[in-house]
Amino acid sequence: MTALLPNINGPEDLKALDQRDLPPLAEEIRAYIRDFTTHTGGHIGSGLGVVEMTIALHYLFEFKDHDHLILDVGHQCYPHKILTGRREEMYSIRQRDGLSGFPDPKESPYDRVKTGHGGTSLTTALGMAVGLQQAGKKDSRVVAVIGDGALQEGSALEALNHAGSFSDLPLIIVLNDNNMGISPAVGAMSTFFSKVRTGKVYRTASRNVRLALRKIEEDAPRLGKFARDVVEHMRAGMHSLMPQVNPGTFFEALGFFYYGPVDGHDIPTLIESLQNCSNLGRPVVIHAITEKGKGYAEEPDRLCYHAGKPAKKVTAHLPKEFSAQGGPAYTDFFTEEVLEIMREDESVFALTPAMLEGSGMNPLLKEFPERVHDVGMAEQHCVGMAQGLALAGRKVFCAVYSTFMQRAIDQLFQEVALINTPVVFALDRAGVVGPDGATHNGVFDITYCRMFPNMVVMAPRDATELRAMLRLSINHSGPTAIRYPRTSTPKTSSERAARSFEIGEAELLEDGRDGCLLAYGAMVYPALDAAAEIEKRHGKRIAVVNARFVKPLDERTLKREFGRQPVIFTLEDHVIAGGFGSAVAEHAVQHGLDASKLEFIGIDDHWVDHGQRVEALAMAGLDVPSIIARVEAKLGLESTAPVNEATVS
Repeated sequence: MTALLPNINGPEDLKALDQRDLPPLAEEIRAYIRDFTTHTGGHIGSGLGVVEMTIALHYLFEFKDHDHLILDVGHQCYPHKILTGRREEMYSIRQRDGLSGFPDPKESPYDRVKTGHGGTSLTTALGMAVGLQQAGKKDSRVVAVIGDGALQEGSALEALNHAGSFSDLPLIIVLNDNNMGISPAVGAMSTFFSKVRTGKVYRTASRNVRLALRKIEEDAPRLGKFARDVVEHMRAGMHSLMPQVNPGTFFEALGFFYYGPVDGHDIPTLIESLQNCSNLGRPVVIHAITEKGKGYAEEPDRLCYHAGKPAKKVTAHLPKEFSAQGGPAYTDFFTEEVLEIMREDESVFALTPAMLEGSGMNPLLKEFPERVHDVGMAEQHCVGMAQGLALAGRKVFCAVYSTFMQRAIDQLFQEVALINTPVVFALDRAGVVGPDGATHNGVFDITYCRMFPNMVVMAPRDATELRAMLRLSINHSGPTAIRYPRTSTPKTSSERAARSFEIGEAELLEDGRDGCLLAYGAMVYPALDAAAEIEKRHGKRIAVVNARFVKPLDERTLKREFGRQPVIFTLEDHVIAGGFGSAVAEHAVQHGLDASKLEFIGIDDHWVDHGQRVEALAMAGLDVPSIIARVEAKLGLESTAPVNEATVS
């Protein structure tokens, strides 16, 4: 059989195929995704699950100039990219200077938005549909594809509530129901849908009615308007014939026309469903049941293919972030320490919004199922629930990726900081994250945490300090935030000897009078490497201070360093605006210190895109060679040698 995929260079080539060629094309796309993700890593399961759906959408609609497609989260975009002229570039996906792992308008006119967070598609699609209608483009359809895991997000539910009030809006919502987000979907809504997903009687009856309607249409190609209206009324009302739970009740109560459930891997059925709904001129929900990771070689393991790791050869040539790197991930130490704390204290709870695996919460859930809760993709609710637990006398760890915590800033303000609620926010994936790029970089958390009164904000230099900060925070009387990166810790043998410390206490790791690297969190060990290399090259002694806290700052240490150093470099894997350096500058001005001595090393006013984490650090000017260059330039030192080879693996 002749391969089909090599000849598909855009949707126009897809449309030229006979419908009988579409199922074999789907299998070629699935095989292609499995192939390139073994080299690049990536969100494998989401893409594999929507291959047929993506083919049907591009086969029917004109998304480049006429219609509009919004993919929720963006994890599911790989088939979309393959079909829209980017097939040959897929081996560069998530790599530096390659394709983004998410839709990106800079790449293609078929990508309208850059989406990396869940639950956002419906609000955008609704706004586009209203705008196009007002502009007189009533025949342009807006299609939003959203998973059942993202549908529970607050903004998605808000959009559903609003969209149903428009009786004549050409908005199509495709509900990709696979019972999964990053983790298995949770909550009452998921339970409701799962009854449909597993309801054999419902699905069989639904399929039989659709087949009967299709037969009527095939036998009478020239149906009159009355006959067509009868068919449409039969289709609209067919779910009332079904004996089991009816999800249409929910959506129709909100004002939508509900169509389904349909088999999300049956291309003819999908095309028929989209055709039937595209001309209704009103908000529609097409409920498609799919299998995440369909066709994956290790299909029984539902979690391993959400975000597969690349082959070793992709990363083997990259340098380490710092010479002592090589220990377990920070997340592993979070898991170990919180387990110990929960074993010691029965009042401790742990919450996460759909991040059980990524935040290291699965072992906690297994041992303490009554005190560990995955609340689903609902960050705002997660913070609000944490407040309620704290008000009931419980101690709470709230484990959230830094980038997703941004979605609950109002709750951080009102539910927590305003009344000094003692909740511990463990902000995983702080700093640049690597392949996921700008949508997932956790480079704003210092700003949004430190701006609120009562907050204590800290970051550990290594695993020992992370353990200490977790214990310090869970016993603190107010809210705390601990940020740590998605990377490995220093080797245990390389960790600096730790001693107990109090809130707001920094530590001097290396002494010197030729300048000071005032480093925060994950930048401490790179600062130590940079200081050692500068002394080796130039004989200059640069002090290295582990700041530990951005709020409160260590006033005594700052006063000492400002008084004795010619220059002070603040070093953070965070944006400069509102970050650690900004906090130090504010403190200097307020306390009469010489702020002109400050040099900020952080992320300037730009986005840092995808690549491996060490590459992203280099793009941001935060790798060891860049730090050395900044110090040398400020001190007027000529760069005389390459960076220490100890930083190269």
